[in-house]
Amino acid sequence: MSNYLYSTSFVFCLTETCPSCSDLQKIFKLSKTDYQEICSLLNIDPSEDWRATKILSKMLTFWTVKKTKEALKKLIKGKIVLIFGAGPSLEETLEQLRESLPFSHDNITTIAVDGAANALLEKNIPITALVSDLDGCFNLLQKNILQTTIKVIHAHGDNIQRLLLLKDIVQKGRFIGTTQTKETLKVRNYGGFTDGDRAAYLAANFHAKAIILFGFDFGAIVGRYSKPDEHTGHFSASARKLLKFKIAKKLLTALPQHFPESSFFNATINSSLETSLFQTIEIEKVVSLLPNERHY
Repeated sequence: MSNYLYSTSFVFCLTETCPSCSDLQKIFKLSKTDYQEICSLLNIDPSEDWRATKILSKMLTFWTVKKTKEALKKLIKGKIVLIFGAGPSLEETLEQLRESLPFSHDNITTIAVDGAANALLEKNIPITALVSDLDGCFNLLQKNILQTTIKVIHAHGDNIQRLLLLKDIVQKGRFIGTTQTKETLKVRNYGGFTDGDRAAYLAANFHAKAIILFGFDFGAIVGRYSKPDEHTGHFSASARKLLKFKIAKKLLTALPQHFPESSFFNATINSSLETSLFQTIEIEKVVSLLPNERHY
């Protein structure tokens, strides 16, 4: 009997004693069917994804990954997790949040999606975790600026050279590895495909009380923080980028159905993510979700 149960969009690991996933009894992952469909749509070579996964796995130390993963679980479980995408609305969002939200509150955890980390740093907003495939924050990682932040780094065929350049930093820092194909003991599949939806799946799998999306515009214009090393301003989305947005929206739409114990909100200004399963919330009302207790 297989240790994995596949659904239309996800696969569940049912082996509680599995050494690579004993920390999570059920993990939602991208199913083989969905992965193959995405590979076909985007002309992805699965063998290159697997090669990248093995390269990242060799860089990581099992016990360091385990310790880092346990630390991140404690920072997410039962908390309100704010996930910041790099959409064009991000800068306006951060300005509004700084006026109304105590980021140092014990019940708040912030996750930056790739290049959005640059914007949060500019606004002096603490970053608990970074979820990235190295497209938009490579310089930050190469300069080892985010030393105290937990880095959840994704391996795929297009970022192998970047992974290799970060070898020394990865081996010494607080890193967790993720993949969209087969797993190893040190590189896991927590669901999702793009950095943004992958961050949401990670938070849900680690039992966040509430997940709130910011900067998830999914429009024809891409925010400048998506690729800050290449663009100084917002830019038009390519056909490939729009296709990735479509995939991300599909995966996000499915997410709340499988985690009924968590609440899901979308605080993105003018988001094209149209699903009633993510409650729309105004930025100034996010603070109302915090428990009535002392702010630190």
